[in-house]
Amino acid sequence: MVKEYDVTFAVKEWLLENKWDVVAFNPPGAQGTFTIPNPSKDPNYRGQSGSESPDIIAVKDESNVLIVESKPLFNQDDMTKLLNLKENKERMDLLVELLEKVCKANDVLLKKPINLILAKAHGGQDNLSMDMQTFLVSTHNTWNPRKIDPTIDPFKFMRVIFKESNRIIGEIIRK
Repeated sequence: MVKEYDVTFAVKEWLLENKWDVVAFNPPGAQGTFTIPNPSKDPNYRGQSGSESPDIIAVKDESNVLIVESKPLFNQDDMTKLLNLKENKERMDLLVELLEKVCKANDVLLKKPINLILAKAHGGQDNLSMDMQTFLVSTHNTWNPRKIDPTIDPFKFMRVIFKESNRIIGEIIRK
């Protein structure tokens, strides 16, 4: 079975190859470098209770924003988390505000309104959904994440298959 880190890393590399600007990369073990706070959290509580840290956030063509959640295998909870994010106006306003700042700091153009695209990434079966895009990730048998040679690009051992939920969004992601 493919590891969650490998899924996240492979999709990030695939996005870079397909001309996306990756503005947030939060693989397992990362400290939430891009965190969307919970706007309904008790203001007296000091901490990140209920915050969201998507695995990947990428921007393309100034207004297309892709948010990816990844797991080793399909995970319905990740889909629900992404859909809830999109439906929560307060949290979406915070997301756009944070994106503007992160994009400015990284010299990535971002224009509003954004076109938010949701995606899940995992190994195993497709589990396609009309609500979001799917990235299927596999690794070759020769990939050994415990024995990394710094002279070899680990992406060469990984395969990413993009499965679109509709043709229009598929063209945005691939072009």
